Amino acid sequence: MINNQNNKIDNFPDIGYANLGSIIDKKECGKLRNLININRPINTNIFYKNKKDFTDNGRWHKYAPGAGHNFLEDMNLSFIEKNDKFVKAANKVLGKDYVILKRSVIRSVSKTYLPVWVQKYIQDVGRPNLNPFIKDIYQDVQYFYCTDYHQDKTRANSNFVTFYVYLDDVDRNYSALRILSGSHKAGMDVYPHNLRRSKIKKNIWYYTDKSGHTLKCPEVDITGKSGLVSCFHGLTLHGTPLNNSRDPRISIRYLLSPKDSRNAFSSSLFSKANKLVYGSQNIKIHRYDVKKDGSYLSIGSALDSYE
Repeated sequence: MINNQNNKIDNFPDIGYANLGSIIDKKECGKLRNLININRPINTNIFYKNKKDFTDNGRWHKYAPGAGHNFLEDMNLSFIEKNDKFVKAANKVLGKDYVILKRSVIRSVSKTYLPVWVQKYIQDVGRPNLNPFIKDIYQDVQYFYCTDYHQDKTRANSNFVTFYVYLDDVDRNYSALRILSGSHKAGMDVYPHNLRRSKIKKNIWYYTDKSGHTLKCPEVDITGKSGLVSCFHGLTLHGTPLNNSRDPRISIRYLLSPKDSRNAFSSSLFSKANKLVYGSQNIKIHRYDVKKDGSYLSIGSALDSYE
């Protein structure tokens, strides 16, 4: 609810994120955004037309952008990846010779474009990734709708920092990324996370981990102009509220990892942050909101319920 004034990169180990500001060329961001809009437009035709159509033709697995089916796979994004400020920040956070594990297009989709059957299905789903309901050809882009607070790290051996690039001017009402500052320290935990919002200060969340320890985490909005870059630890709780705009927000998400993730003595900010994590960084089960077949369970949303 407030912009944290302590969100500078040097504070990354303690708060688990950083807002780097609008460091990417806005014109280049605009060109990429237009390219995505033209080739991957948002309309009801990209979705399966009804539940039967989805049951007959859709699936609950392998629906996210990946090797061989990623809109950005062969694209030259040097205006981001070779940007001096981006590289300098990535080096400081991860150390030199970091690697790009993945990059993908993220679209925050408003209710306007969702078929009625999808709206009904996801109305009490906390993390409604929309890709299962979208036809295969369009699944090389990632589509979301109001994402509850969660961690990006879902595999025990993964070790990365998420870098997020806005291609739009984003204010709080435009599905801005929200961060729970310092939440990474509790370690890897199962979703849904034990969260309650303060009645006294609406921007404070109480996060109780599985050992019973409670962290007091300020909620921070990542807002700013096109070209803004933010980054956060793979264990940092984050989410996005509803996008009520008819112009879906478009962002580029990078997963960056240290070249040698075993180097515990690195001077990188990521290494320093990991030393402040008191909870486990390796758990086998990470979600309680999906069935064995991968379909969603209706469990509500902490973030959405407090809107």
